[in-house]
Amino acid sequence: MSDYTKHLRLIKPSGNEYYDVENFNHNAELIDKETEDLSNKVAKIQEGATREKAGIVQFGTEEGKALEGMMLARLAGCVGYGGDIQTAGVKDVNYIYYDKNTRKMYKCLNQNSDVSANVVNFIPLDNNSLSERVDSLSKFKFEVVNVTSNKGTSGGFGLMCCGNLRIIYFSNIQVKNEYETTFRLPDWFCQGIKVVAGSCANGSGMQGGGAAEVAIDPNNKLLKFYPANIGGYSGNLEFTGQLITVAI
Repeated sequence: MSDYTKHLRLIKPSGNEYYDVENFNHNAELIDKETEDLSNKVAKIQEGATREKAGIVQFGTEEGKALEGMMLARLAGCVGYGGDIQTAGVKDVNYIYYDKNTRKMYKCLNQNSDVSANVVNFIPLDNNSLSERVDSLSKFKFEVVNVTSNKGTSGGFGLMCCGNLRIIYFSNIQVKNEYETTFRLPDWFCQGIKVVAGSCANGSGMQGGGAAEVAIDPNNKLLKFYPANIGGYSGNLEFTGQLITVAI
């Protein structure tokens, strides 16, 4: 009695049984049919997945192929691709992560366990964000303002914005010989700037030899002067100087 193969059920003669030509033809038909089916399946695999149909994703740089995560990381100058930011776990420095909420790729700056793109630990790598950062470097604005202080004195101030740098300079501005004189600064100059303090000295007039501490108060948008009080002098003091800070 004939036996059969496990998968294709091909007829196998047993013992001294003669091999029947009909059995041979039957086996040949089964093999040909299976070969055709495999060939069609391989062709579909080679076509790969598309937006319209499911299939095996093919990696590559050509249109219609997926870019491997590691290659994407290398294009961004990073060590590797770490997956989704929302996935719980440690995020490693110099790896890139995808944020499903913002639909942006982020580079990890500090090791952390965040599940969102905290600006302290991540920097966006999408074209719009990169363009905004480049544009900010070329940003320039200059304005001269004349301001009356809270003590009724006046002065002219040169305000300069160059990228993230903020520079303010003044010459012979008048300050009361008292504890504090403040001048209000424009909103655009104070936006995002860091607190900074310095010293300034007497200009070319009024009482000579004077000095003062000067500081920018970003929250209240004020430039504050704290002169060294000159005893017995009732006039205004004059100061010249400059401060440099940054906006973040």
